[in-house]
Amino acid sequence: MAEDKNKYILSINGMSKSFGRNKVLKHIDLNVKPGTIMGLMGENGAGKSTMMKCLFGTYQKDEGVIILDGKEVNFSGPKEALENGVAMVHQELNQCLERSVIDNLFLGRYPKNSLGVVDEGRMKKEASDLFRKLGITVNLTQPMKRMSVSKRQMCEIAKAVSFDAKVIIFDEPSAALTEAEIEEMFKIIRDLKKKDIAMVYISHRMDEIKVITDRVTVMRDGTYVGTLITNECTKEDIINMMV
Repeated sequence: MAEDKNKYILSINGMSKSFGRNKVLKHIDLNVKPGTIMGLMGENGAGKSTMMKCLFGTYQKDEGVIILDGKEVNFSGPKEALENGVAMVHQELNQCLERSVIDNLFLGRYPKNSLGVVDEGRMKKEASDLFRKLGITVNLTQPMKRMSVSKRQMCEIAKAVSFDAKVIIFDEPSAALTEAEIEEMFKIIRDLKKKDIAMVYISHRMDEIKVITDRVTVMRDGTYVGTLITNECTKEDIINMMV
């Protein structure tokens, strides 16, 4: 029986993208339900990050349709994507290391009081409430440069959540983390799942994909190969689709 497409929070249909003569995406499809984690796998150059950057507005797709929460969208850039509930946690963290956690959280969208002055009290309260809800312990006034990579990663996840994201994309988020730090991140991801947030998790690490995802979509050479239910497939099944 065909799945009810109304259940999808995100649908990408027939997305294509070229850079000059190099066709990086060839009519790619992806469907993600609320409160689920979709793994995205493929060898280097398969087009995983490019597809997500087209969704996030970093790149503009050449063809295809993106449906978010029942409406067609085409974001002009990351700012518009964030304002509409799509967030992305990049592998390369793009943070102002000299500034505090609070400053980074509100960068580009400082709340102001009735006098038009930045409302630092509100920023501190909202940041404290957010990190407490997520179970993340950090010094909010500390400059980012004094924090470990894992703590900075947690701050980036908190920032994504602060935009009331319906969909969060994780692009190789564990690349610089230890096993213990990955477990800490997975705990936060599982809590987000309980809040009905949909996530796309890009990784080369098969063990992570098997542990954290509900389904896994495999791409090869810019094409869609297929989607498997994670707990019903083996690592060998995924590898066979990748190669």
